[in-house]
Amino acid sequence: MRFVIDGRTFDLEAEDIRARLRGHTPGNIQTHWVEVEGARWPVKQALAIALQPDRPRFQSQTARRHLRKLGFTVSPDGQRGSVDSGSHGGAFDESSLPIFETVDASVTFSWRRAGKVTLDTAGIPKFPALPRVPGLYRFDFEPLGDDSQPSIYIGESVNLRSRGSNYRNAKTDRSRQRTSRRIHKELVAHLSQGGAITFSISSSASLGVGGESIDLRWTSARRMAENAAVLLAQMEGTANVLNIDADLTDSSDDDTE
Repeated sequence: MRFVIDGRTFDLEAEDIRARLRGHTPGNIQTHWVEVEGARWPVKQALAIALQPDRPRFQSQTARRHLRKLGFTVSPDGQRGSVDSGSHGGAFDESSLPIFETVDASVTFSWRRAGKVTLDTAGIPKFPALPRVPGLYRFDFEPLGDDSQPSIYIGESVNLRSRGSNYRNAKTDRSRQRTSRRIHKELVAHLSQGGAITFSISSSASLGVGGESIDLRWTSARRMAENAAVLLAQMEGTANVLNIDADLTDSSDDDTE
């Protein structure tokens, strides 16, 4: 199976995983595991060993997705570590607490295709014309072959035009926008292999269906819409979602992805 991690392309089959893990010892499992030949491994350790001598950076979500596609049994996405019961000696029962307020909120917005992302003569991503407004954006990576899935990445920004510029210049940008550099690598790798990427945007949203407009100048409004779109894509499962949950709240970026 061919896939891209940290901007690099790898070819890996299930038997490669099994063979490369032999002779190694599983580490301590914190949250997520993969079962290989009857033993449970931390998902990141298993994939890291399989990818040696390369050491690309990746998150647990990436490891789980690729290991599942290779046919391995992986811990459920919703699984978490053990509950800290504190000094009470038992599991915490949230249902025993009284309800004082119920929140029912939804967001509606529409994606509009801005155009294709391409590579210029210098091999740097080139974006379609974008407005200087706050909003949401989305990359759609078309499949490279019949056996591959499409991939998507969803983000938000206070200035869509500047966000495109950030991704374009991420290779030489010395700021701490790690996600910009990660997605820059994904863009270049995909386009260099002949793939196509469509860029879509949305600059308006409302609460509910036909409800009150929300001001996308507010970070909370943009993140609500962004997180809703990411969650929906993850639940649908028809595409590889390149968002990493940690990125959505990573305060080291000037704006979230």
